[in-house]
Amino acid sequence: MRENAFVEAWKTQHRRVSMILGLTLLCAPSAISAYAENGVNDTTVQAVMQTKTVKGTVLDENGEPLIGVSIVVKGTSTGTITDFDGKFSINLPAGSKELVVSYIGYKEQTVAVTGNAPLNLKMVPDTQALDEVVVIGYGAVKKRDLTGAVASVKSEDITMNPGVNPMDALRSVRELRGVKPAYCRMSGQAANFNMGDTPPLRCGSHSMRRTNASSTRSLQLDDDGNISSSAFKPTYIIDGMPGDIATLNPNDIESIEVLKDASSTAIYGSSGANGVIIVTTKGAKSGKPVINFNAYAGTTLGARVPKMRTGDSYLNYIKDSYKPVGTTNEEEIFGERYDAIKNNQWVNWGDEVLHSGLKQNYSISVAGGTEKTKAYFSLNYTDEKSMYENDNYKVYSTRVRIDQEINKWINAGINVQASFSNKNSRNAVLERALFSTPLGVPYNEDGSITEFPIPGSSSDPNPLADEQDGVYKNNTKAGKAYVDAYLEWKPVKGLSVKSQLGGSYSQSRSGKFMGEGSYNVLKGSTVAYGEATNKTGYNYKWENIVAYHNTFNKDHDLTVTGVTSWNYNQSEEYYVYGENPATNDMLWYALQNADNKKLSSKYLMSKGMGFIGRVNYSYKGKYLFSASGRYEADSRLSKDNRWNLFPAVSVGWRISDEAFMAGTKNWLDNLKLRVGYGVAGTTAGIAEYSSMASLENVTTSLGGMTVPSAKFTEYITNRNLTWEKTHDLNIGIDASFLNNRIDLTLDLYKTKTTDVILSQALPTSIMGNYNGSIPYKMNKNAAETENRGIEMALNTRNIVKKDFTWSSTVTFTANKEKIKSLIDGQDMMFNAKKGDMVFKVGEGVGSFYKYKVLGIWQYSEKETAALFGCEPGDIKLDLPSVKKDGNGYYYMNPEGERVDITAENPYSVRADYDRQVIGRNTPDWTLGFKNNFRYKDFDLSIFLYARWGQMMNYGSVIGKYSPNPDYNIPTYFTYYDKTIEADQNVLFYAIDQTKDRSAYEGYDSMYYVDGSFFKLKNVTLGYTLPGKLTKRFGISNLRIYATMTNLFTYSPSKYVKNYDPEMNGSINFPLSRDCIFGLNLTF
Repeated sequence: MRENAFVEAWKTQHRRVSMILGLTLLCAPSAISAYAENGVNDTTVQAVMQTKTVKGTVLDENGEPLIGVSIVVKGTSTGTITDFDGKFSINLPAGSKELVVSYIGYKEQTVAVTGNAPLNLKMVPDTQALDEVVVIGYGAVKKRDLTGAVASVKSEDITMNPGVNPMDALRSVRELRGVKPAYCRMSGQAANFNMGDTPPLRCGSHSMRRTNASSTRSLQLDDDGNISSSAFKPTYIIDGMPGDIATLNPNDIESIEVLKDASSTAIYGSSGANGVIIVTTKGAKSGKPVINFNAYAGTTLGARVPKMRTGDSYLNYIKDSYKPVGTTNEEEIFGERYDAIKNNQWVNWGDEVLHSGLKQNYSISVAGGTEKTKAYFSLNYTDEKSMYENDNYKVYSTRVRIDQEINKWINAGINVQASFSNKNSRNAVLERALFSTPLGVPYNEDGSITEFPIPGSSSDPNPLADEQDGVYKNNTKAGKAYVDAYLEWKPVKGLSVKSQLGGSYSQSRSGKFMGEGSYNVLKGSTVAYGEATNKTGYNYKWENIVAYHNTFNKDHDLTVTGVTSWNYNQSEEYYVYGENPATNDMLWYALQNADNKKLSSKYLMSKGMGFIGRVNYSYKGKYLFSASGRYEADSRLSKDNRWNLFPAVSVGWRISDEAFMAGTKNWLDNLKLRVGYGVAGTTAGIAEYSSMASLENVTTSLGGMTVPSAKFTEYITNRNLTWEKTHDLNIGIDASFLNNRIDLTLDLYKTKTTDVILSQALPTSIMGNYNGSIPYKMNKNAAETENRGIEMALNTRNIVKKDFTWSSTVTFTANKEKIKSLIDGQDMMFNAKKGDMVFKVGEGVGSFYKYKVLGIWQYSEKETAALFGCEPGDIKLDLPSVKKDGNGYYYMNPEGERVDITAENPYSVRADYDRQVIGRNTPDWTLGFKNNFRYKDFDLSIFLYARWGQMMNYGSVIGKYSPNPDYNIPTYFTYYDKTIEADQNVLFYAIDQTKDRSAYEGYDSMYYVDGSFFKLKNVTLGYTLPGKLTKRFGISNLRIYATMTNLFTYSPSKYVKNYDPEMNGSINFPLSRDCIFGLNLTF
């Protein structure tokens, strides 16, 4: 090896080396390989040689010398690399006659040496990367011709990241706008998406511009007061038609493309408003059948949960609350719990409810066929058991794909995807266990579960109560079937006419039962009840696609596409509810004999129609142009506003192909500038009959008699409601350096959403209330939002040798969104499960609107605290309306007059003036960093992930602290002791049995903490058995692997310990470390 000479040669060329080093430092990790990776084609070059020392020169396709080309004696480890002038010299051992010449971005050559003349070798570019086909809406283009922002994941990436949901693989590959995490698979949970539902994405390394972290969405709220996620799910297109991503076998996927900007998604109209994810499944090739078997099984290696108080730590917590009142008698303090304390009956309820989870998956596929008929068939089974009893998920799925060439002009095919899933769910198990009194006897002597574990106490039910047979069940069963068929006619060269018809049928039953002996019934928070919901759905879609492609005079490449798209969606729903069933045995069945019965049914139907056109043009492969338009109608809107046009245009310029860039060929492989603009529209998930005035049956009292009547439904029709539109501008750069050693994609975007659909309460003075205190509502085009951001994806091949390779992927996204305008200029506050939020001009969507907590008033601040009606141990708040000058603290009253704040005239917090935006639930930036290593037949993958600058509502844990203790708390929760006259470095306000939480102004503002985190998400180690060995048994490939998840998590918040912030404040499931073993087998 002559690396030193290589480096010295670089130093002599100052300008060139500074440019290369600058790019390398900018795009770290650096490319430091001495050898290039193997190519795919061999070219034998004959030469004449009479001695054992071989010299020569290696040139690129333009005749320029190539630096660092690998020259290896075939069959040995003897090798060298070319110097700055492309020259090399190597000693050829006796008996050796061939050299292997390889370099990243070029095809490998095998050179036969038969003489002593210097070798002059010319490398042939390997354009596979740029010629890679990327699937886009209603077609496909080469990566080199792409003008929109599209990210792609291939089957090998999915295989390297085993999981039930194929979208999990995206998290470990790249940060994708287009899929911002609204779905996060909670640690230790069997599966947390509803059976048959398409899971929204929420916790990965992807950020979709259109969901949660972006302005491309409506300000609609769900039944819990949260910003609705159901209206913002991306559209999943599987083999050209809508499909079920939740139950699709990941091993059936060939590629996943994420269309990220509106110039790419506008062609899907309203379906593309929240991003489009195109999934292409595997097909078959002609030849003998290929059988693939994939399996994995694993378990949890324990869970990290906050360490709770027990023993003396718990006793001191309770006793400290009595210090201010001077009570010291333990029997008086602990009451009915005193005997359990004397008997040392301490219990760790967290350990009692957590068990080892188990997950396993098995899938098999068979693919094969003839030149005319090709078929693919797969079966998949998944079984996951969570860390809780009776929390599990099973899914059975299958897929069939048949492609038939009828003749040279006509092709046909059919795709079938079917699944059945069965899920049993538990909720709030860990939260209930951790914060229960850590005393009692969990089990009776016969092993049965005690209903009330503390002897003599009937106020603390056993957290294990729902594990008893027959007292609790929450079960969902769902079946889905998708069938689509196509017929394609190619009458002349370049012209294709394709008709594709798809349909789906879904059936689900969700049942929930809380019987006598269940936790909530024992607690008294509910009566025994059963409820069930049955849903049936039918969906049809018919699309006709005409495409024409031709190349004129070698320089002009043109593709014209026209599409008609029609869809029909129908669903039926039946709901039944009853209280105090006669027995626990019937669950949610036979509720006709229950009390307070409720019965409802629902029928929904909607239709859509679209006409689409698109033109793609390329001149000499350097100047690229694409324009599309979709004219679409949605039956949810009134007749006058139903139709709308969604245009898009994008251009690209391959700068690296210009003549003036010829001098960069030795270090710059590709440089393309992309600019795209598009308009996408959505109806934001509004109800199917929003354009129709509807009445519902009620009864009213008239003359002392109850008579039938009618009233308007809760939502009053707004016939002026129109499409919500998103205007997206994207500027992107694609660049490759050092023979594709470094690949960079950078996108800057600005997204403006106009006519944002917002549900607004109507004044009671107009129509009164709909029901009790619930007002009538109306959907209005009421807001405008804006989102600006940057996305970067950097791929490097750092070391590529014969036996060792190391590649890296770094992804980074950052955005800043804000509301630009609101109807009538009024801020809008609302309460959601995530906390008090606000729609406020200039702030992000769903910003938390509370008091800003500065800490706890200290003893040394006693006099200042008194000015605000506080004392040491109270919560110190940031008060925007309070000012300070040389004369002291003051504020302005509503009349604009100055009011001085003194001990005699203390300030009282004013909610309308002192609440402020304290943060938002979306991150400022996210970062993913993946490294892949391969040594001989071993492979290693390490994925790190960070999400920074977001706030979460951690009230499920922080809210359990009280000055008058009513729950157990973590050991790291420290609190102020008013009996100590000194400053105290603590987390919480003063403990005092005479007060409750509400006595401390701003207590619930403490729930909002920094939700940033950094984690080592997963590590996968695999080994592929040598082909020489496996082929003896008829096996073409056999790989075994092990994967571990959640190995390390860091959170900067002092309020967060042993918790996974990726769960966004929920304590339903713990942070668990999973270990999975699996294999990939191909015959």
